[in-house]
Amino acid sequence: MKKIYIPLMCAAVLFVSACEDKLDIPQKGVITYEDFYQTDDDAESALAAAYDIFAQNIARPQGESIICPYIALFNLPGDDVYAAGEFYGDNDFAGQINEFRFDANTQLVTSMYKGFYQMIYGANLVIDNFKDGTSAVQKRCVAEARVMRAWAHMMLAIGWRCPPLVDQVLEGSAKPTNYGNNDHASHLELLKWCADEALAVMGDLRERASKNDTKGTTYITKGFAQFVAGKALISAGDWAGAKAALKPLVTSSKYELVPGARIRETFHLSGEGNEEIIFAANVCNNPAISTWGGKMQKTIWMHMDIWGWRTDHMAGKPASVQGGWGGLGVRQDFADAFVANDGYGSARRQAWIKKFDPEILYEMAYTTDGDMTLDEKKKSADRGIKSYLYGQSEYLMYKRLADADEYADNPHTLNSLVARLAEAYLLYAEACARTNDNDGLQYLNAIQNRAGSQTVSGTLTLDAVKTEKRFEMFLEGCRFPDLVRWSWQDNDKTVFNGLINSGKNVPQLYDQFFQATDDKGVSNQPRTTKTDTHVIYVVMQQPNQGEVGFKAGKHEYFPYPGAAVMA
Repeated sequence: MKKIYIPLMCAAVLFVSACEDKLDIPQKGVITYEDFYQTDDDAESALAAAYDIFAQNIARPQGESIICPYIALFNLPGDDVYAAGEFYGDNDFAGQINEFRFDANTQLVTSMYKGFYQMIYGANLVIDNFKDGTSAVQKRCVAEARVMRAWAHMMLAIGWRCPPLVDQVLEGSAKPTNYGNNDHASHLELLKWCADEALAVMGDLRERASKNDTKGTTYITKGFAQFVAGKALISAGDWAGAKAALKPLVTSSKYELVPGARIRETFHLSGEGNEEIIFAANVCNNPAISTWGGKMQKTIWMHMDIWGWRTDHMAGKPASVQGGWGGLGVRQDFADAFVANDGYGSARRQAWIKKFDPEILYEMAYTTDGDMTLDEKKKSADRGIKSYLYGQSEYLMYKRLADADEYADNPHTLNSLVARLAEAYLLYAEACARTNDNDGLQYLNAIQNRAGSQTVSGTLTLDAVKTEKRFEMFLEGCRFPDLVRWSWQDNDKTVFNGLINSGKNVPQLYDQFFQATDDKGVSNQPRTTKTDTHVIYVVMQQPNQGEVGFKAGKHEYFPYPGAAVMA
């Protein structure tokens, strides 16, 4: 048997080897990793992939299906908004952030943390494979990727203090640790690294051609590098360095504030690529991709829904707006301070927040209006609040509310705004105010005048800059990070006073014109007498008597995700 077995085994081996030789045929149309990163075209393709990763992770990191973590995470802890909805606990992932109930397993915290590192991975693929490139194209691709990576690290530092610095593509087994000594000095050092990275590649970056160059807002330019460096240095308390980085940007003819009449468009399809935008993650419509087959994963479309007005609780809605889930409310104390600063009639106030009575109730057009007079509107059952609006004060958010026409046309193609000139002006003005440099006054005044504000500063003060930034940058992810850095830069813990009771007192908006009752005929409104005309009123609720609100020493930075800590 052995004499027979051994030859058969040998034959089997030879047969397999022969088959393997014949099957070892290079696949057509497939490029190996080693062969891909070679040419200028390869560099452009790798950079395009990095931008794609960036766009997806600024909109829907980790496959988030509803809210946009980047917009939500840096806005919801502020002292200007409520996490709202249909009722308390609706969309609680937002409430956890707004009420400071987040921990290492909170969905939005984990998603955005991982999302930033996905951006960094995409950028590192470009940098690692073309860092020795000699052509102008390859150098530019590396430069754009380095600024992208610097921005992501800056946002991680702002949100998590001392996150790992990942400056190369890591092996799967790598376990990076917190930056430096995981202390305040290391936090400042990491922010300065971000600024140095952005400034180091200025010579290889493109510049926006003009203020009318819409395409120049969709890729990383010298202007965005200057913005990243300036913001990182402001965050680190390096005022002189911030001024030097930002001065060429604020004096550039490539950018300009849009006029007050167009101030709201920057956050809508009508304003994409306008003169004020420095950089936005570009989204283009691909008819071959379905809504749930890829579009919504790379856009802020569903986020527009969740922050839209809760029009199903209203008797009617203005024709120009898109309804939604009512997931964001404006704090009354913020609205009152806004009106006191700007004046009720300022262009900015009207573009950022709307007062339910009279603006939403009577001044905005409804499809049912016809020739209706104001007196008739006051008695119309086709407008007003038929039940209640949870988490809403007398003012509703309007700045980032989706318009009906842009939603109907294509809600999937709204670019994700990352940087605009107004923030650069205010960063520069702050650096000037802190160094007794009156040059910043002209930029502060430019913001105030464009807003149509009744408050126009005659002298440059730090308080004036802080106040202006509170209103101008509403819902742009600045307020909470600013409070955190001002607490140590100015040794002022009172900046957190407006956050201590977050979640303990939440408004609910009613209309006394509607007598809403349950199935037993019992009124579910605080006022039981129905009026003949619309009467809008607020009742404060105490929905959560548990442990909520900001605590110093605990909530200045987000916790590291449990999965990252345990890895």
